[in-house]
Amino acid sequence: MDELYVNREIRETLIDLAAENKTITFSRLNTGSDTGYNFQIPSDRDEFNEDLEAISLSEVKNGRPPLSCLVVYKGGSSSKQILESFYNMCEELYDLSPETTKPNSKFLKSLQVKCHEYWKISDNFKQFGPKNR
Repeated sequence: MDELYVNREIRETLIDLAAENKTITFSRLNTGSDTGYNFQIPSDRDEFNEDLEAISLSEVKNGRPPLSCLVVYKGGSSSKQILESFYNMCEELYDLSPETTKPNSKFLKSLQVKCHEYWKISDNFKQFGPKNR
């Protein structure tokens, strides 16, 4: 697998949230990590989603849970389109079968729990988390 470009600001924001047992909305992540994407422009939305996918692919490739599972819509929900997109990415990574694992909120919540548990471990945070603080 080729090395992926990973947006460091988004990744670090997601790791901090994971360690705090939190999630974040797409718009807050965009403004909080100062990415400058304009969600009114479809190509910007696509690029933002590509950033999230690259981060998660890199994390899973390195044996860590996918950080993009922490990004939700307002109120902690997720649209069917986002769930399906996230599920499609995870399908190959985790060798999922549509017959046994459905792209639903239960699937998303289970990954969020794994992500929170992983990043709450201080050794994981120190070794793989944000650097130069």
